[in-house]
Amino acid sequence: MLNRYQIRSLSQIHQWIVRYNSGQLSVAYATRKRARKVGRKVTFEEKRQITQWTIDHEYNYQAAAEKFNVSYQQVYSWVRKYQRTHDWESLQDNRGRHKGKTPTNEVERLRQEVRQLKAKAKEREVQIAFAKKLVEIHNREVEQPDDIKRFRK
Repeated sequence: MLNRYQIRSLSQIHQWIVRYNSGQLSVAYATRKRARKVGRKVTFEEKRQITQWTIDHEYNYQAAAEKFNVSYQQVYSWVRKYQRTHDWESLQDNRGRHKGKTPTNEVERLRQEVRQLKAKAKEREVQIAFAKKLVEIHNREVEQPDDIKRFRK
């Protein structure tokens, strides 16, 4: 290890330790990485308030992030979204919501209902096939008294 790092001897390491502990030797690079600030869950109203505050205070994203305890990137992205559309609804979080369109007329509604019924029928068929297979496997394992090979020694 000494050769690998071009260290003359162990006494050199001991001298470094003494000098470091006494404050005479400092490290040339940062010893700790800055922890990344994790954003917190924010409601739609909070997003709106933070965005408005940022715009009112001359786009001071850093101050908004510190004041409202959210990340700089979140504040920046909310302000950019609002500036693109000038609509507060753009800040709404739509994850997890069904984005399928609602049927507009009777024909579309009936088609959608038929698709749902076909999917349910298919699911029922799969469940019945699974149950039949399970019964078949269970019946294979039942001991039959006429199975003489089983009882031979």
